[in-house]
Amino acid sequence: MISRRNIRIKVFQTIYELGQQFEEVDTQLPPKILDDKIRETSALLAAITHLTCLLSEYVVVHANQKASKLIASVEDMNVNKKLAGNTIIQQLKRNASFIEAIKIHKLASLFDDEMIKKIFQCLIDSDEYKKYILKTERTSQEEKEILQFILSKCIFSNEIASGFLSERFLCWYNDADMIEAWMDKLLTNASTFQFNRLISADKLEFAHELIKTYYEKKEIVFSLIEPKLVNWDAERVALIDLILLHLGIIEMLYFNTIPVKVTINEYIDLAKSYSTLQSGQFVNGLLDNVHKDLLRENKLNKEIFAKK
Repeated sequence: MISRRNIRIKVFQTIYELGQQFEEVDTQLPPKILDDKIRETSALLAAITHLTCLLSEYVVVHANQKASKLIASVEDMNVNKKLAGNTIIQQLKRNASFIEAIKIHKLASLFDDEMIKKIFQCLIDSDEYKKYILKTERTSQEEKEILQFILSKCIFSNEIASGFLSERFLCWYNDADMIEAWMDKLLTNASTFQFNRLISADKLEFAHELIKTYYEKKEIVFSLIEPKLVNWDAERVALIDLILLHLGIIEMLYFNTIPVKVTINEYIDLAKSYSTLQSGQFVNGLLDNVHKDLLRENKLNKEIFAKK
């Protein structure tokens, strides 16, 4: 489920962070840091799902607080608790991989009652929630729709929730959109969704090979980049740009199954998103020039470069 784009982000961020900390990087360290970043994505998904469950369950606390007023009205004594019995939430609470994820990532006490209360207030004030509780019957579609609303409006778009999650999880800004896109599948398969299988074996291999090859072939790749920096001072080129250029050329040379056009477009997009205003154009021009040179000189031979 973790995309190649997200893997590329985690790889270049790992390289950048290690470059800021060490002059020489132990070869065993990059894959470890990379795996930590992948695990953090799993933790963030579990945390978001856990928060959704807590918001759904908080209706019982809310109802009890209303009923325990010194002078409780009829309305206070009859707060609708339909959401607490949401069938998808019940399936999630029985999902063994979700239960295990909560334990592994130590999420049980991540959200305090005050935060839940504030976010819950946004939910019960919404027209979507009021419409949901008006119906006594339950349909699978409506059970799913109310949870999608909670996720969209009360978590991903809520300043309290998103602010808290971005502070606790550094991957929030890179992963939030991707995780939000996963939620339809998660809610559809709540009882069987595997929280511990967010990255396929082939993509994990791609991630490890990409970061390993970066360090192994760094000098060879820079020899292809340096001639293109005639009008640029290599030391003044944004470090992120240089890392992205290295990774782009590495994919051209050493990853047989990835089309060159896909590689170039991916790293242009990453440069636009994570580096300077001029970086997209710079990375585009340089990767395109290197690609043309390799084609013209008949050097776009992955097997030959793999031996270097």
